[in-house]
Amino acid sequence: MSFLRHLAPALLVVTWSSGFVGATFAAPVAPATTTLLWRYVVAALLMVVVVLALGRRYGPRYLRREAVLGALGQAGYLYGVFRAVEEGLPAGTAALLASLQPALVAVVLSGAGRRHGGGRRQAVGLAIGFAGVALAVGPDVAAGSGAAGALWAVLGMLSLSAATVLGDLWPAPDDGRGHDVLDSLAVQGVVALGVFAVLALGSGQAAPPADPTFWLAIAWLVGLAFLGGYGMYLYVQRTRGPVAVSTWLYLTPAVSAAWAWAMFGEKLPLLTVAGFVVSLAGVLLTRPRRPSRPAPRAQPAADATGPAPAPAERYAPPQRAR
Repeated sequence: MSFLRHLAPALLVVTWSSGFVGATFAAPVAPATTTLLWRYVVAALLMVVVVLALGRRYGPRYLRREAVLGALGQAGYLYGVFRAVEEGLPAGTAALLASLQPALVAVVLSGAGRRHGGGRRQAVGLAIGFAGVALAVGPDVAAGSGAAGALWAVLGMLSLSAATVLGDLWPAPDDGRGHDVLDSLAVQGVVALGVFAVLALGSGQAAPPADPTFWLAIAWLVGLAFLGGYGMYLYVQRTRGPVAVSTWLYLTPAVSAAWAWAMFGEKLPLLTVAGFVVSLAGVLLTRPRRPSRPAPRAQPAADATGPAPAPAERYAPPQRAR
């Protein structure tokens, strides 16, 4: 588990970025609402089968909390991002707007009296990380963007930020059942399915296309973006905190560009690589310093008039009277 804890941030960045690849696969053959619906049809059914097989049980307080987090962190965030792309917002601009999230989360939690990290050092790291994102997506931002697309991207970012902050301020109920990331994915996936079912049926976009590329995209989005991306997001949030998990997302725009270069032959500008390096420096700067080990206490000098202690007892702590 310790190995997973150290590897989780890197897995988060890679799998979270993979969602852009799945969206690119599906975009030419299906509307965003259709893709999101069937992504969660498959994901939610899979998770329900797993939790039923494991005999998981949930109380009403747990279901209420996870339903709110799922509606905000999955349904709200993804709908905002996909709608922004449909409105013609360049991916780089969407990534830049989404990268406001770590600073927003840090400010809100600080105002709520929750400290996660290193004060001024963390603030400098967040600023450097954002500068790296701006450098990485500079060409896309310069290409221009529509106001409607930018608004949807900001709304998606705010929705994910709200879920991240609430996940910290609203502790899970201690009902003795030991709920973990698997349980959160299951409940949140079912809630997101309900949201996208309403949207797809209401807009007449529920029917999947016959193109096999669509199902390849769905498999990609479920396996990597949902199980991997959201699974690692929840895990890193629980083990490292809300600011840390948000800050690691600074690296996703450049890694998404690397995905596009490897999968679709798109150009990988030098500015994107440089932006990744700058963002990585900012992310590493936000990590809290490890506390230094306390220096060993000096042993009291022996009384000149008393007998010298035996060698085996020289460093033994004094015994308290019981």
